[in-house]
Amino acid sequence: MAEHEHKDEPVLLTSPGRMARGIIIVAVTLAIGAAVVVTQFDNFFSQSAPVTRIQPETPPPPPPAAGVTRIAILAGSSVQGAPDYDPDDAQVPVGNKVVWENRDNVFHTATSGTGPEDAEMGVAFDTGLVNGGESSAEITIDADVGTTIPYFCQVHPYMTSQLTIVEAEEGGATGGSAEGPTLTILAGASAQGAPDYDPDPLTVSAGDVITVRNADNVFHTATSGAPSDADAGQAFDTDLMEAGATATIDTADLEPGEYDYFCLVHPYMVGKLQIE
Repeated sequence: MAEHEHKDEPVLLTSPGRMARGIIIVAVTLAIGAAVVVTQFDNFFSQSAPVTRIQPETPPPPPPAAGVTRIAILAGSSVQGAPDYDPDDAQVPVGNKVVWENRDNVFHTATSGTGPEDAEMGVAFDTGLVNGGESSAEITIDADVGTTIPYFCQVHPYMTSQLTIVEAEEGGATGGSAEGPTLTILAGASAQGAPDYDPDPLTVSAGDVITVRNADNVFHTATSGAPSDADAGQAFDTDLMEAGATATIDTADLEPGEYDYFCLVHPYMVGKLQIE
């Protein structure tokens, strides 16, 4: 019986010495952790937790505001002798602001004066460098009605033009005013599949006069109908427009409805005109 006297006593898996050392190690570890938390407490809460930001869609640019005259710097205008500013003699209603739209792919400016040697260069206005595909800031021109101001591009001084300040009621669509619808034949439109007419479709009110601007560097037309139509061009036809030229489409005699149109030179260029 003696060999079974201690069978119910607990079996120790470690010695008291080992147990003491383990307790000391745990205590030291906790002390170090506490010290780190205390010393770095402010840093823990000063760093924001990482988050994923969802970028909102970029809204489309607003339409041109009333009282703004827009002048195009045409594609290819950096080539000496090519059409450059359109309209070349803009009629700016007094009080209007002016914006130059650079449709070329290189830097340009619109700087008042006759050229780099003009002592008054940039006094009346200066857009500064305008990137290709971008527009200048709105420029306020302080001048009396009847004043004609020449201007040029500082990067390409052979690019010259002028603008004339007119009475407010005289600055219709031909003066580049925001009033009146505009149809643009885009730069590069002659390449099949490229964007061609803008906007497409174009919606106007019956009686509107549409200004058509050829911003490409080759001939184009805007001709009613389709290439296969026997009556193509009967509703309207701009005729051949050379690079940088403008033409008009008068809708006064057209019935409300939808009109297809195309380019006689490049029949794959097609668009729609909606008259309300």
